[in-house]
Amino acid sequence: MAVPKAGYTVGIGLTDRCNATCPHCYSRPQGEHHDMDYDELCNLFDKIPLKSVNFGTGESILYPRFIEVVEMLVQRGVEVAVTTNGSTIMDLPDDIVRLFHDVDFSLDYADPKMNDRWRGVGSYEAVMKGIDKCRRLGVEVSMVACLMSANAEYLGQLAKSATEWDLNLRVNVYKAVTSDEFRPTYEQFWSAISDMADAAYFCACSEPVVSAAIGHRNGSNGNPCGQSSFRVHPDGIIVPCVYLLSSPVTLADATENFEECLPRLSNLLDLPLPEPCRECEWKEVCQGGCASRRLLKGKAEPDEYCFIIRHDKPQINARWRESKGLVHEDYLCTMIFTG
Repeated sequence: MAVPKAGYTVGIGLTDRCNATCPHCYSRPQGEHHDMDYDELCNLFDKIPLKSVNFGTGESILYPRFIEVVEMLVQRGVEVAVTTNGSTIMDLPDDIVRLFHDVDFSLDYADPKMNDRWRGVGSYEAVMKGIDKCRRLGVEVSMVACLMSANAEYLGQLAKSATEWDLNLRVNVYKAVTSDEFRPTYEQFWSAISDMADAAYFCACSEPVVSAAIGHRNGSNGNPCGQSSFRVHPDGIIVPCVYLLSSPVTLADATENFEECLPRLSNLLDLPLPEPCRECEWKEVCQGGCASRRLLKGKAEPDEYCFIIRHDKPQINARWRESKGLVHEDYLCTMIFTG
C-alpha cells in the first residue's frame, strides 16, 4: 500500500453502539460493546496523512467524545462525513453539523412503512428530519442503501425518489460477512443496478464489476480498499476493507509505526487474478472484482457478479453527472447516483 498523494480516506468506527437493530447489520458486536480509545485515535491522526474521514459502523454520534473528534479533524483541514440512521443528528448543535463535508442517511426503502418494518418504527421519519436539518444548514446530503435480496426490486424507486428530493443515493452491495441470508442473486444485482441507472445519473462508481459493465475506465483499478483507504473498527482492529472483521494490525501498532503496518494491510487483500480474468479486456478496471466478496466467497474465483464468465453483458443505461467530491467516492466499493 503506497501512501496516496492527497492522503488517506479513513473509515472510523468510533463505537459499535447503535439504537437500531437492522436485520442485515454486520457490525453488531457479539459480546460487549466497544468504544474506541480516544488517546490512541488522536495518536493515529498525528501519524498518518489524512484526506478525509467517514464515521460509520455503529451510530457514531453516540460516542461520548464525538464532537471533540470532529472539531479536531476539521481544524486539521480534514474533510469529515458521517453515516447515520438519522436519530442522533438532531441532538447535535447546528454549528457542529455545519462542519460536515457531507452526511449519509441510511434508508433502504422509499416507502415509509416498508423502511420502518425493516429498520424499526420511526426510522423513516428520523431520516427525513435529519435530511431537513442538514439541508437547512447547507450540508450536502446522501441517502445510503444496501442492495440486498430483500430490497433489490425496490431500489429503482428509491433512486427515483432521491432525484425528486434532489438528494444523492449511495448504494453498497450486501456482503455475506456473518450470513448470506440477504445476499442478492446475480439477477437481482444487475436488475437493481439497471433500475437505478434508469432513474438517476451515476456521479461515482468504485464497484469494480459495475465499472467494467458500464465502461467506466476512470474507476479505482479494482477496489479502493487497501489502496487509498482503510477502516478502523471500534475494538482497535485496522482492516483494508470495512467488511473484514479481523486483522493482525491494531490501532496500537499503527500509532507506533504506521509505515510498518502498510504491507500487512495490503497483504490481506493481495489476491491472485483469477484464471478467467487474465485475458479479459476489463482486467485493469475490475481486477477480479470486489476483494472482500472474493475473500468471503472464494479467493481464486472471479467476483460472483462477473458478467464476462457468464457471457451475459448487462444492459445498463449509464448516464453521468460530474463528481461531487463526496467522501465515500474514495473509500470502498460503492455506487453513487444523483439527479
